[in-house]
Amino acid sequence: MYRRILKFALPIPKLEDYERYLFIGPHPDDIEVGCGGFVHKLKRLGKEIVFVIVTDGGSGSVAGDVDWEKLVEVRKDEAKTSAELLGAKRVFFLDLPDGGDYRIWDLAKALAPILVECESQVVFAPDPHLPSEIHPDHLRAGSAAGIAVLMSQYPLMYERNLGSLPEYGANGPVMKTLAYYYTHRPNRKPRLSSDDIIKQKLAIRAHKSQFDIVGDISMLERYLKLRGRMLGAFGKGGREGYFVLGPTHQHSYPEVNDY
Repeated sequence: MYRRILKFALPIPKLEDYERYLFIGPHPDDIEVGCGGFVHKLKRLGKEIVFVIVTDGGSGSVAGDVDWEKLVEVRKDEAKTSAELLGAKRVFFLDLPDGGDYRIWDLAKALAPILVECESQVVFAPDPHLPSEIHPDHLRAGSAAGIAVLMSQYPLMYERNLGSLPEYGANGPVMKTLAYYYTHRPNRKPRLSSDDIIKQKLAIRAHKSQFDIVGDISMLERYLKLRGRMLGAFGKGGREGYFVLGPTHQHSYPEVNDY
């Protein structure tokens, strides 16, 4: 009974209720695969969308004879094409080494100024607590996103880590909602139109360097369709699942895991 009261008093935010959204992708294609349908839905709703790509994508090949520097440029061009298709206003490339050695805290310090500049109200990132996840870029991106959200909201924390006070807009720091994709614990499952699904497929297919084998992309599309059905989709539309934390849920609030 008490959890129901808490859930009523401090509900999970509805993701469509904001105006400015920022999506963090560990690699150039993760946003499209993890939440491309919802990004396009936001475009239809006239929302402001920003992408941040953490790594350079230079390790995204199973072949050892690929020129990784050329692959970096190819993947960056693919990311730009895909972002434009989905409606992203800006794309930030942090160019950290794909699968390389960098610290979560350093990534958080790179993300925090972007969050302040864009005045983002919702930040999407991979769920760093997904039990089956082994890719270090996914784990670090999700963890760094949470730290960056906190840092961007507390000017003294920001100053002590970055050496200067943040330049907030006229209304001061923006409190942010976190939404984790690639998650096993979704508490928000937004509906998607058939057009959202079509545009997500096109955005994924823009990453030709990663999905140049017809069998691979077909298998991924079948998986995304089945995942949508598992989340309650029907007909030609779809669903995506996110673990969402409003500002109140993000610190010392364990009950949100039982909502």
